[in-house]
Amino acid sequence: MRFFKYAALLCLCAGILCSCAGVTTLTAERPADEAFRTTLKRERSTLNIPIEITTDELTRILNKSIRTELYKGSTSTKGVTATVLRNGAIAITASDNNLYVTLPVTLSMGYSFFHSPTLPLQLKFRIKADIAADWRLHTEIYYLGLGDLLAEEIGLGPLSFKPRAIVEGVTQPVQKLVSDLISSKINELFPIKAEVQTAWNRAHKTILLDKQYNAWLRLAPQEVLLFPLTTVNNQIKASIGIVTYAELVVGPEPASTPAIPLPGLKKATTFDKNFQIAINADLYYADMKAIAAPLILNKRFESDGKQITITDFDLYGNGNKLVVKLQTTGSVEGIFYLTATPVFNPQTNGIAMENVDFDMQTQNILHRSAEWFLHGTIRELVQAKLNMNLGQQLEQSRQMAGKTLERIQLADHLIMRGDIRDLTFSDMIVQKEKISVQVKTVGTASLLFQ
Repeated sequence: MRFFKYAALLCLCAGILCSCAGVTTLTAERPADEAFRTTLKRERSTLNIPIEITTDELTRILNKSIRTELYKGSTSTKGVTATVLRNGAIAITASDNNLYVTLPVTLSMGYSFFHSPTLPLQLKFRIKADIAADWRLHTEIYYLGLGDLLAEEIGLGPLSFKPRAIVEGVTQPVQKLVSDLISSKINELFPIKAEVQTAWNRAHKTILLDKQYNAWLRLAPQEVLLFPLTTVNNQIKASIGIVTYAELVVGPEPASTPAIPLPGLKKATTFDKNFQIAINADLYYADMKAIAAPLILNKRFESDGKQITITDFDLYGNGNKLVVKLQTTGSVEGIFYLTATPVFNPQTNGIAMENVDFDMQTQNILHRSAEWFLHGTIRELVQAKLNMNLGQQLEQSRQMAGKTLERIQLADHLIMRGDIRDLTFSDMIVQKEKISVQVKTVGTASLLFQ
C-alpha cells in the first residue's frame, strides 16, 4: 500500500514538471525611442472682404456732388472765352473693367462783346479705376468725344470758329473734376485701409463659435492681398483678401495669436475663394485602451496546439508608429511588443492599424524559443480591435462650424459669413500619448462691413 502512495506522488510531481516544461518565459526589450513629428501641417486660407458699388449708386452720388458750372475761362483761341455748364443728370455705365460717363452740358462762347448761342452737348469719358499701394482708389480718365453733331463752324461777331476744337480744348479741367470726384466719393464710401485694419485686429482674437460645445475659431492672419478691380454688368467690384490660418478648437479657450502689424497691400492676379478650417481630433491611447480592453484582456487564444492569455496591455507612440505592449500567460509567459502604423481612412473617417507586426527585438527572442507565437492570431487581433472611428466627432465639428459661420458678429458693423461643405483629410501625426488627426472643411468666408 505504501508503495502505491509513493508511486502516485511521483506521478503527480512528474505531471507538474511536464506541465512547467511546456511553458516558455520570455521578456522582450522595449523598442528604442524614436523622434516624433510634433505639429500638424498648416494650410492658409483667404478671408474675402468684398467691395462693391453699383453704377446707380455712383451716379446718384455724382449727380449730388458735381456743380452746375464746370468751366469758365479762356480757350486755346486767343480772345475767345468759354462757359461749360452741367445740363442734366450724369449717366454712368460699367463694362469691360471700365466706367463710361456721359455728362450733358451747355457750351457758350464769347469774343469781346459778341456771344454765341448756347449749345447743348454731351461729353463722353472712359474711366479706368484701380486701388493703389496707398490703399486708395485712383482713376484715370480719357475723353472719348462728343455725343452730338456740331456745325463745322459758327460765327461769333466778325469771326468764325470751329466749336469742336473749342470744346476739346476745355475738356481737360472737366475731366480732372469728374475723375477727382469719383475717386474721392468712392474712397469716402470705402475707407479701405481703416476697414481692413479693423478686420485685421479682430482676426487675431479667438472667436467663440459654440458655447455649448466650447468650440473656438482661431485665426492667424499673415498678409493682405488685393485682387483686381472689375467693372461688369454695371457693378464695380474689388476684393481684399486677408490670408490666414484657421482652425477649430474644442475645449478651453485657446490663446489668441500674437498680433502683428498690418502689412502692406500686395497685389494678386487670381483670387482663390476657398476658405478652409482645420479641425483637429485627438485620439488618446488611454481611451483606445479602455475601448479595446474588454475585447482583448483575459481572452484565450490558441495556435498550433498552444494557448496564451493576454493579462495586460498598453499603448504608446514611438516615431510614426503605435507600440502595443502585451503581457501574457499560458504556453508563453512574458512581455512582448508589436508595432503598427495608424492610417486614416477618409471613407470611414476612422483610424485603421496597418503593418501590424512584432517588434524586431520580440521577433528575435520568439524565433529562438517560441516561433509558433509569431504566426498566431495576435497580430490579427490587434489590427482588428484597435481600429477606431472618428466619424461622429468630425462630422459634429463640421456641422457646428457650418452652422455658426453663417453669421458671426465680430465687432460693431463687422460680421463674418461663411459656408462649410465637405470634410477632407489633411494630416495625421503619432505622438507619445495620442494620435492627432486633422481634417479640413472647405467653403467660402467673407468679412462684411454694415
